[in-house]
Amino acid sequence: MKKTCLRILSCVLTILSITAMFVGCSEKEIVKKDELTDSESIRVMSFNIRCGEYKKRKNIVPQLIQEYAPDTVGIQECTYEWYIQLTEKLPEYEFIGVGRDSGGLDEDCGEISAVLFRKDKYTLVESDTFWISETPDEVSYGWDAACRRICTWVILKNNETGEEFAHVNTHLDHEGDLARVNGSKMVADHAMTFDMPTVLTGDFNFKKETDLYNGITETGLRDTQDLAENTMDGKTYHGYDGGEEGKPIDFIFVNDSVSSVSAYKIVRDKYAGKYSSDHYPIYADMKF
Repeated sequence: MKKTCLRILSCVLTILSITAMFVGCSEKEIVKKDELTDSESIRVMSFNIRCGEYKKRKNIVPQLIQEYAPDTVGIQECTYEWYIQLTEKLPEYEFIGVGRDSGGLDEDCGEISAVLFRKDKYTLVESDTFWISETPDEVSYGWDAACRRICTWVILKNNETGEEFAHVNTHLDHEGDLARVNGSKMVADHAMTFDMPTVLTGDFNFKKETDLYNGITETGLRDTQDLAENTMDGKTYHGYDGGEEGKPIDFIFVNDSVSSVSAYKIVRDKYAGKYSSDHYPIYADMKF
């Protein structure tokens, strides 16, 4: 009798465990499902993946990207080590970018402000990287910047529709005031040169509604957080502490060739109790 009761208890626990597993999957799936409503919608992500603590997060960063399945991703703080990991774990994405310290892809290349795009959906038309400085065509520091800073851009063609769009991605300096002033103007002005739908992503190292932020929106670029029908508020840099209260420093801007933005999301997921980075990734769903 005792053995029978134990067997019944074991079966009940197994059933409860399986049920919980499926419920958990369903809940997570629902969170991911504010997604693309049709084939014309495009998902753009901006993600500062943090250069340090690589070993603790090397699998959850690509996992998050795969789960949210953006069409393109603007990556900041990508080291050569991260480049190897992302290209290995995300074979469905093409990786475009070079390191700010060497102008290439090597162990000493420094941060790569990369753009990743889905190879099954897009073909690369053109791409380049410039340095945010007085000499943008050379490996260089700009003004009072603590680090060399770069901006990478791509023009992509939709394989099905033939439509082209530009994705510009950057990471502005965290210390140099003049470097941020001139850098924000430089990348915004460059984004406005494209005669096509254009997105500008990045870690800008200034908060929403500051003078530097307003300088970007005054060029004609618009913040997807404000445009989205379904949007969220809160900070994007959290230093691994989590939380929501505050203003973002990571942005996805678009030009007026973007006809609508259906959703803007700050991704606050944890994986096995760990945040994917010290920044929350953000994404926007839009139509051109």
